[in-house]
Amino acid sequence: MQHSRKRKRWAKIWILVVFFLLTVAHFFFYRFSTDSLNTYKVSEGMTFGCALWSTVLLVAMWMRLGWARYVLGALICVSIFGFGALVLVLRSESIASMPTAMWTAAAGILFYIAALVPLGTAHTLRDFLSPRTGSR
Repeated sequence: MQHSRKRKRWAKIWILVVFFLLTVAHFFFYRFSTDSLNTYKVSEGMTFGCALWSTVLLVAMWMRLGWARYVLGALICVSIFGFGALVLVLRSESIASMPTAMWTAAAGILFYIAALVPLGTAHTLRDFLSPRTGSR
């Protein structure tokens, strides 16, 4: 019984770590989307949508819905692609070699990649979100 509680505690800690990494990434994406050099205002909507749906999916993971882990991983991958494409388009329009807006977006992408690691590799998180069988 003690082992089960410890694994459950570690799984919830992993969910909180992913929440922290995604929150930091959303901060950097917010800074990127409100930068004066960013002429594409669609990035503000992308940032808001990613923040909203990642929070919803993390709450679903907290409630032990296993599918939320996969949807969150897919959302993060699509967001990395979307923000990366936006950075490449803005980079081609910029005169400066690497303006600060690009660095903030790159930091957000790196935090997104860091959030993918525990989603895919944490065994306690996978066990926590797997279907419960038998009497627990």
